[in-house]
Amino acid sequence: MKYDSWFDADENKALLAVCARKLIRNIGIGGIIWGLINIGIGVIALEATLLNAGLVLLGLLMLGTGIQALRSPTLGVLLSETIVTILVFLWNLGISILNFQATNEFNPRGLIFPLIIAAATFNYYRKLQHIREQISSVEPQRIKATQEIYKTLAKKKLKEDKSVVQTTDRKCRAMLMDGKAVFIQRDLMRAFAGSREDIRKSVVELEAKSLTLSFKHPLGPLKYKFDKHSSQKIRDWLSAPPASAEIGPGAAAEITPAL
Repeated sequence: MKYDSWFDADENKALLAVCARKLIRNIGIGGIIWGLINIGIGVIALEATLLNAGLVLLGLLMLGTGIQALRSPTLGVLLSETIVTILVFLWNLGISILNFQATNEFNPRGLIFPLIIAAATFNYYRKLQHIREQISSVEPQRIKATQEIYKTLAKKKLKEDKSVVQTTDRKCRAMLMDGKAVFIQRDLMRAFAGSREDIRKSVVELEAKSLTLSFKHPLGPLKYKFDKHSSQKIRDWLSAPPASAEIGPGAAAEITPAL
């Protein structure tokens, strides 16, 4: 999938790596649940045939990779999870074929969920390959810094601070600074910074009363909708004269520590 080129900036790659680790951990939690489900199904199905011991084994592998994802959320672990989810799908496909040969009936419903899980996991792995090194080398301090950024934004009063805006669903806040804006979702699944011009190009309709910003993010398209109050702040920020110099480390320290 094509994405906006400014997401390749070093700052955004670092933020993407932080979000990717959060994503891999969430996938790990899903892997643990999926593994336990397959272990349970496999154990119950052992009464029908010992072949279902294979499903128990795959469930154990999924459980193990899920736990490893929580301990070390790297792209290598995500690859392991991707391989196991594909094997689970292939196992279910093989069992469906055997059942078809025995009964001459084919029921695809049991394949849909494993296929969706395998496809989604593979898709995330594919999208994150270009930041493999950043994911593995991101420091705990950087993750903590990103969390602190959102806490700082969350504490700011929207009605009092002209530089802070929030989406209508309250899932994302942004800090409008001289030269750039920093967007961070509450769940830390997305965080990025864009220049004034980048944000301007992302506005769907500048004259609309309530603005919508559309971003082609590396992990998938994003649409942020803002109410009239936040929309006016964004318009004022976009129309403000450019700063004489780009934001320096000292000026951005309150919002972007250690990034």
